[in-house]
Amino acid sequence: MIQNHGTKKIDLEWSDDHVVPDVVCPSLEFLFHQMLHLTLQAVDPSHDELILDVGCGKAVDGALLWKRGARVIGLEPSCIMIGRAREYLNESKARVALAQGIGEDLPFKSHSFDKVMCKGALDHFFSPGRTMEEIARVLKPGGEMIISIANFESLGFRLGKRLYPVTKFLCPSLSKERKLWELPPDHTHKFDYASLTSFVKQHFEIKETKGISLLFGLPLLGNLLSKLPCSVSYAILKTLDRLARPLPSLADVVLMRCTPVYRQR
Repeated sequence: MIQNHGTKKIDLEWSDDHVVPDVVCPSLEFLFHQMLHLTLQAVDPSHDELILDVGCGKAVDGALLWKRGARVIGLEPSCIMIGRAREYLNESKARVALAQGIGEDLPFKSHSFDKVMCKGALDHFFSPGRTMEEIARVLKPGGEMIISIANFESLGFRLGKRLYPVTKFLCPSLSKERKLWELPPDHTHKFDYASLTSFVKQHFEIKETKGISLLFGLPLLGNLLSKLPCSVSYAILKTLDRLARPLPSLADVVLMRCTPVYRQR
């Protein structure tokens, strides 16, 4: 079901069925793990803090925050994902409140939350700028937003585009697949370090920026790592990840921790 919001359309039946491929290569599995681990580490929930997870999906991340002592509300526009979140929370016994809504129009009072997390979701929203404004509004003074998002101008994607003619020659079957650096159909915005910084700085002061993972999308790297012993491929990925930390513009994922800036009108 599609709902109109002004001149924009919101898919209320979006699902994550297509997000994870049937066969997950070591580099993608590592990227997902590090994105989750470092995002939750940046949130660093304290006991009884109230945290909003914008674009919560199945509420898996929210459940992890709850297990660390936080009070958590998960916001999700898709009725399908809300249903799956309820199922997951029932199975895991995690106490996460769910609300159906969109980031551009948060259904909460101003200065309500200690922290807001938005992991891997901002590029699905029709107005990231409006979402930033809304997150700043609902945060308490001194509160923090933690955001992590795929970098579509990462070094791996850049090299992937440059080397694509060679890759296509070596593996003709790849030409039939969507290229990793191409924006998926369900994404509304293509983010990189510069564009994310521009959106965030309109309403926030950036306290910390980190890069996560490096060279995902480099042609044939995933296949190579799959053939190596697990300990060797993991060591390579860990080294690349450490190199990514001070290089967010080149990393596969950009992570930011920010505090709202309240400007006089």
